[in-house]
This record gives sequence, C-alpha cells and structure tokens, in this order.
Amino acid sequence: GLCPERDFKVECGGFSNRPVYSLKHVPDTSLLVTSGPPDSSLQVWQVSAEDSDVIKSVSAIPTENGTGQPWAKIATISARAPWVLHGSRLNSVQITEVESRKKVYMAASRNSEELSGLAFLDCNTLLFCCAKGQLCLADVRQPQSPSEAVSVPP
Repeated sequence: GLCPERDFKVECGGFSNRPVYSLKHVPDTSLLVTSGPPDSSLQVWQVSAEDSDVIKSVSAIPTENGTGQPWAKIATISARAPWVLHGSRLNSVQITEVESRKKVYMAASRNSEELSGLAFLDCNTLLFCCAKGQLCLADVRQPQSPSEAVSVPP
C-alpha cells in the first residue's frame, strides 16, 4: 500500500479540488483512483517519477447514474489489465478498465441497496457488502446478477 512521506507528500492543500473519500493505488502502475462527493464519478491520477512526487490528474471515469448517488466505493486489481471495481449501489456496480475507461463488467442486479464496501477476491470473483449487512458474490464470467451469500438479520 501507499505510505505518507514514503510514497507521497501533501504540500499546501493537497492534489484534488474535491473531497477524497476513498483512494486506491492501481497495482503495478503509477496510477491512483479516488472517489468522493459531489457525485459517484472517479478521478484517475498519476504519481510522477521518483524525483518529483507530483500527483497529476489524468482522467475521470463517469458513472451512468452519478448525480445524486452516494460516493462510489472502489477496489483495484491489475491481473489482466488495470481495473477498478466501483459503485455506490448494488445495481450500479461495474468494472472499468482504468486506462481506456472501457466498461468490462456491469452487475445485472435489480436490488438498489447502498453499498458499504466491495472487493476483488480474485480476477474473476467479486464481493459486495450492502449497508444493511447483506453479502453478495459475483463472477465476471457470468452475466447474471450477484448471488446473495449471507444476509444478517436486522
């Protein structure tokens, strides 16, 4: 993971003009992905070479229903290509290829539960945790909706 003062240094106000609620490093690259208000879009950043420590904006990854949605939860992996798993609700989860911004996977769920977290278990298997305690698994090779793994009683 990234460590302050070793991997980056914040100088005079930071590197983003919007709040950063989540920051993930894309493995095997010099890229960072951030999310935060005012919408669920993602910002892609590049950490410059060792001699400068500058973090510069590279691109933004828009989401289909970004306005009015909570900020996106994010996870990254670099198994096939640099991917970011992101979404704010179970029915808006998708995987986007970071450099081309091409959509690789979209969860086919009708459930609009708000997400509290998500993760790559491996390059094909995804785990989603809903705010009310429901855990769901999905496989990027299967087009159907994520299957409920565990539901915590209220």
